[in-house]
Amino acid sequence: MVSLNKMKIGRQLMIGVSLLAFQSAFVQGSFAQDANQQAQNQRLFQFDIAAQPLPQALTAFSDVTGIQILYTEQSIYEHNAPALNGEYTADQALDALLKGSNVNFNYTSENSITLQRETANGDESILTLDTIEVIGTRQSRYDSRHAETGTMIPKDVTDIPRTVEVIPEQLLLDQHAQELEEVYRLSPNVVNMDGYGGSREDFLIRGFRRRDDIYRNGVRLKTNGRMNPSTVDNVQIVKGPVAEIGQMTPGGLVNVITKKPGYEQQAHAVANFNEHGQKQALADVTGPLGQNNAFAYRITTSAEDSENFRDATIERQFLNSSVSWMGDDGSLVDFSYEYTHDERPVDRGVVTVPGSGTSREIANVSLDTRFDQANLNNRDVTTHIWELDNSVPVFDDDWYLESKLFYAYEQVDELRNEVTNVSQTGVLTRRVQGNDDRELSTAFGRMQLRGEAELWRPVDLVSGVELRHQYETWTNFSGQDQVGGTISNPSSFTLIDNTSSNPRSRQYTEVEQISYGPYAQGDLHLTDDVTLTLGARYEVFDNEYNAENKLTGALSGADPKRDGKLTKSAGLLWKPVDQLSLYASFAETFQSQNIYTGNETTTVFAPEEGRQYEIGAKWSGLKDRLLLTASLFDIEQENVVETVNGTPQLTGGIRSRGFESSVTATPAKGLNLRGSVGFLNAEIVSDNDNNGNRPANTPDMTASFWASYEFQDAASDFKGLGFGGGLTHVGDRYGNNSHTFELDDYTVYDLGVWYYLPIKNESRVRFDLGVKNVTDEDYYVASGGTYRVSVGNPRTVFGSVRVEF
Repeated sequence: MVSLNKMKIGRQLMIGVSLLAFQSAFVQGSFAQDANQQAQNQRLFQFDIAAQPLPQALTAFSDVTGIQILYTEQSIYEHNAPALNGEYTADQALDALLKGSNVNFNYTSENSITLQRETANGDESILTLDTIEVIGTRQSRYDSRHAETGTMIPKDVTDIPRTVEVIPEQLLLDQHAQELEEVYRLSPNVVNMDGYGGSREDFLIRGFRRRDDIYRNGVRLKTNGRMNPSTVDNVQIVKGPVAEIGQMTPGGLVNVITKKPGYEQQAHAVANFNEHGQKQALADVTGPLGQNNAFAYRITTSAEDSENFRDATIERQFLNSSVSWMGDDGSLVDFSYEYTHDERPVDRGVVTVPGSGTSREIANVSLDTRFDQANLNNRDVTTHIWELDNSVPVFDDDWYLESKLFYAYEQVDELRNEVTNVSQTGVLTRRVQGNDDRELSTAFGRMQLRGEAELWRPVDLVSGVELRHQYETWTNFSGQDQVGGTISNPSSFTLIDNTSSNPRSRQYTEVEQISYGPYAQGDLHLTDDVTLTLGARYEVFDNEYNAENKLTGALSGADPKRDGKLTKSAGLLWKPVDQLSLYASFAETFQSQNIYTGNETTTVFAPEEGRQYEIGAKWSGLKDRLLLTASLFDIEQENVVETVNGTPQLTGGIRSRGFESSVTATPAKGLNLRGSVGFLNAEIVSDNDNNGNRPANTPDMTASFWASYEFQDAASDFKGLGFGGGLTHVGDRYGNNSHTFELDDYTVYDLGVWYYLPIKNESRVRFDLGVKNVTDEDYYVASGGTYRVSVGNPRTVFGSVRVEF
């Protein structure tokens, strides 16, 4: 056992040291690159750009040079660019493309350009507005620097004094990510959880489990279903608490940014499939509306009828429609409606069996063994989301008045059966149960003022107020236990639906949660190189719970008094040179407790409270084509609730300390790299026997790496061919807080190849073929409890066809 642990530790250290050495090599390379910066500015590029509208031409320019073009001015769409063929420097090429448009350009960083419009008197009017749309971001790039999460003032991630990771759509495309759980694992110290049998989004960040902490376009959203990845533009993962955001777990949060309408006509259609029975189709269309390009639209839709390796059927339909309006004065209005229907079973995975003493062992069965009965297991989720955003310039365009209105309605019906006990001889006890007419509504509103001011030093300010109302009702029911079937042959006994004829319980529940309050954040630029960020929020919260036992008529409930909490944050960021950011930060957070029921009692606890200290560094080199990050953090959470023998109790808290580092790089044209490594030391601070234990499902190490290369040279016979590969590593974990069973570490390798085939004008077809879990490793994703161990996917061959036109 000792030698095995040493082997595991050695393998973990080898992975960590390799990734750190990989990053160190890139740092050295970036210094060399900066030394040759002047020569690089004269680099010649081979262009073959047809005459076309200027936005499309600028996109083609960015694809060739890797330089971002930043603008939002709609008048740019009125110009046409001439054809450009031959070898030019980036400056020469832009001069040619912009000729006759009364538009000049200016470098805002080594690899970013801002367009400027000339006026009649010869002055220049910058074409960028406060909200920047990045036109021409290389679709072959795996980094995105524009962060909307973790700060109330959108900015480059290198200007934020905390860890924020942005995972763009292109990485999802190249890795063939079909669920968001395949995205979370790309971030260090983030692992997937069991997700209510795989039917919900669920993850662990820096040792803390998500609880209503998934965000959609900045709105905290509780969801009982999966988020459809069809409309994802990027996924932003914030590490640690953010005081100005309000209630959240101290580990961090995930914010899913959806696609917005584009003012350039684009469309694509995709068909995805794999060897286990996946069948999915998707279409995405966007472009301007009308003649003046003030309006734009987007429609994204998908349908799926699939099976997985455990013979579970997944059916879902998705539609997102949105429209945008952009005024000449910089006013913006976005409206969207989203519909999702997701139907799948609650798949609890495999079970554990009694071991020696109090220990348990995962059942020695094939990972495709199902302990449920398919005809009594189905979960049907329907979601509607309406969203309205508005931004208006005020006070001579120095400030913006912004608002958001959001409403989500979700309806769930489910019938499932689960294992509740396994005897010493391996006989199963199972129960049929479920929820009827579960309805969840979330209403959210925000109003804020954001802009710049000149005090004794320049300062960026934002202040506003938010209101969130959540209301949920459901009827929970279950039948009496049924004994039969064995570990080796679960289907030898046939379960019946006895929830009506022989009910064990039937209870109607309603829960209402209201929270609201003001917030503010300021970036005070103490010098040109030092910025102090301060933030605060005072949030009022009010929860109410009512229940009725439909079998006995007994009523129960709780209506605790309204309460409030002030959270604060501070961060200091120093840039000794333009490429390097050094920072230190502190933030507090809290989350009001659920109202717990157990053993015929109703209990209300004080809010969970947490804080984080973090120090770190961010290095941007290779003309913005390399981003290295590293951070050390210390997080504490108090008032954590554990259920002990069926009774909820306050048992202390969790402390998590660790290190994480990541690298994103495009060192050469067509070559893209992304890697990360995280080390975590988390322990339970408790009044019971779990004190000092590592929390369930929390590994001491995670690592990921992905590399791809695509031939992009117009003269190459292999132009359009790309291939990629990578790995995900998760260290060993315990299946519960009491450490009665373990989940082994695992490493999964993926490979993929694709080819772009031009068909007509700018239209093309992309063919993908790949293998996930190349070595066919058996592994367990997470544990949801003694009889709920989620299993990982085996080796899977996949393919897709994508038509872009």
